[in-house]
Parts: sequence; C-alpha cells; structure tokens
Amino acid sequence: MLLIIAVALLGWTLYSVFCLVGNIRRIQKIGIPYHVIPCSPVNPLWILLEPLIFFILGLLPFEFGRIKHYGRRTWQFTDKAQSHMRMGDAWAIATPNEIFVYICDADAITDIIARRADFVRPIELFTLLNVFGPNVATTEGADWQRHRKIVAAPFNESLNSFVWREALTQAQSMLTTRATAGPSGGLGTDTRTLALNVLAATGFKRSTRFQSAQEAQSEDPRSYAQSLKTVMLNTFLIMLIPPSVLKFPIFPSWCRRAGEAVEDFKQHMLNMFNTEKTLLDQGKPGTGTLMSSFVRESTVDPKSNKTVLTLDEILGNIYVINFAGHDTTAGSLTYVLFLLAAYPNIQEWIAEEIRTVFPNPDRDTWDYKEAFPRLKRCLAVVVSTRPNPPL
Repeated sequence: MLLIIAVALLGWTLYSVFCLVGNIRRIQKIGIPYHVIPCSPVNPLWILLEPLIFFILGLLPFEFGRIKHYGRRTWQFTDKAQSHMRMGDAWAIATPNEIFVYICDADAITDIIARRADFVRPIELFTLLNVFGPNVATTEGADWQRHRKIVAAPFNESLNSFVWREALTQAQSMLTTRATAGPSGGLGTDTRTLALNVLAATGFKRSTRFQSAQEAQSEDPRSYAQSLKTVMLNTFLIMLIPPSVLKFPIFPSWCRRAGEAVEDFKQHMLNMFNTEKTLLDQGKPGTGTLMSSFVRESTVDPKSNKTVLTLDEILGNIYVINFAGHDTTAGSLTYVLFLLAAYPNIQEWIAEEIRTVFPNPDRDTWDYKEAFPRLKRCLAVVVSTRPNPPL
C-alpha cells in the first residue's frame, strides 16, 4: 500500500512539473516577465489547506518569498501596484494548472472586456459553484447571456433604494448590539452577518435583526437565516465534498451540520419558489423579491418551447448571488473599517463629507437618490480598498 501511495505521489509530482514547464514556455512565447509558484492559489485543496501550509512554511528556515507572497489569495491587497512597478504593465504567474496574466493598461483591459468571444472565462475554475445548479458564474456563451439577462433584471434603482434602507437599519443595529452585548466574534464576523442580513432582506424580504454571537447560538439552526449563514461559512467545504457525503458519521459534527444546512437552505428556497409560483399563477404580482423575478422567468418560452430558467438554475443563481454578494461585501467592509482605524486623517476626511451630506441625524431623512451620488469620498475609499482581481 505504501509503495502504491509513493508511486502515485511521484507520478503526480512528475506530471505537475511537466505541466509547469509547459506553462512557463507558453509565457516565454508571449514575452512578458513572470514568476513561478508550485501550486495554483485558486486550487480548491490549496485554498482549504492554505492556513496550515503557511504555518508550516513559517517554521522552516527558508524564505519561500514568492510562494508566501503570491500563493495567498489576498496577495493583491498587500502588493498594490508593486509587482507592476517592478515588471511593467503586463506580467504573469506560472503554476502547474494555470497561467495568470496581470494587466495594468486601460486600453488593453477595455479591448479584452469587449472581446468576450476571444477571451473566454476559465469556466473550469467556477464549476465548484454548481452546488445547487448551473448559474451565471458557471456558464459561458449563449447560456451565460440567458442567465445574465435574467439575473441582472432585478438589480435596478428601486432595489438599490431598498438595499440602502436595509443597510442603514442593519448598520445601526450592529452598532447598538456591539455597544450593549460586549465582545463579538470579531469585526469580520460582524460584517459578514450584516451582509447576509441585507442579502436575505433584499432577496426574499426576510428582514433579520442583527444578533450577537450568543443570540445567534440560541436560534433554531434550521431556520432560514441560520441555514444561509452555515452554508456561506462552509462554502469551500461544501464545494469540495458533496453535502450528502458530509452527513456521514465519519465526519465531525460541524461538517455534518454543514451538509444538513445545504438541504435546509434548499428546502427554504423551494418553499419560496412554490409561494411565488402560486401567487403568479393566481395573477398576482408576487412579493417583488429576487425569487419572484426568477420564477417569472421560469415559464416556457412559446417561441422556442424551452424553459427560460429551470428550477435548478433558479436555485443555482440564488446561491451564487448570496455567496458572491456576502463574501465580497463583508471582506471589503472589514478592510475599510480596519484601514480607517489605522488612518485617522482619512477617517476624518470622509466624516466631514458625511456630516455635510447628512446634516440631519435622523436616518429616516437620508434619501438614497439624493444622498448616494454625493458620497464621492466614501466611494473613493471603498474603491481604493478593494484589491483588483487578475484579468
């Protein structure tokens, strides 16, 4: 058995080296500077084991500078523009699986975005998001256009206004909770809870009061809010291991709970789907939620006799909206708040703008359409904080 494992590891290592050499040669043909790291930073197993890997690397007497820098998912934040300043407007990272090309030229980026047929997204990197079904993140070509058209439709100024009001409510609730409930699970936990609560209210009109860690523990773990939170917190585990397998007794209790949460969350979505479908079948407008919009598009197109959006695709898109929306929002908010604490001068700079835009402390008078376009300093801080992904 040990011999078989050793041969398998040797074979995998040789194959990885062969692929890495091939990718290096492809970059050399392009003629741009590059770095080499032994594993892709978007490899699911690498992502799962990243904390352990860097803990072990930190104990070794070697630097592993490039791996420690470019091997982290968040390396762009600390790097800023340093790599471009060293290597130019275009450079690359070679791994055994992929080549990542980073571009810092406005004309080149505009050309790439405009030529979707020539620069196709690497769909294989996103297939893990098919937890509940195909969605806008895991499709390409005509399929992507179909998903994109339907998913983008509900995101309009009316919805933005609702998000504005709910975000104000949740932020005030978070501040009140922190002032009265004492220590929390951390700033990242608070911003994630805020983002999930806003998403739940936006997508399904289920407004949830911001809760402390102690209050959340006492809530029914199979409720919509807790199921959604459990699924989002264990996203990478759920992507790597089928939820039905996670429920096996061999896994620890928190893994089994993650598998159960997937089924609970799916049941909640199915109940919402059936409710919206009943309302629409009765000639009623529905609840005006994301689910309502998606159900409206799930009917059969009379011209092609094909279902515009299947049930699995609806569930898949609801999931990916929650995943992408909560993670990016929570991460950006966490970084913004930490950086504002570190740079009091910037904190005062945007505070001056907020006091100017909102002279009345009554939140009910803070109108989205009137106020949002004037928050230019706040927007600048958020845009400057978010790390830019590679193209």
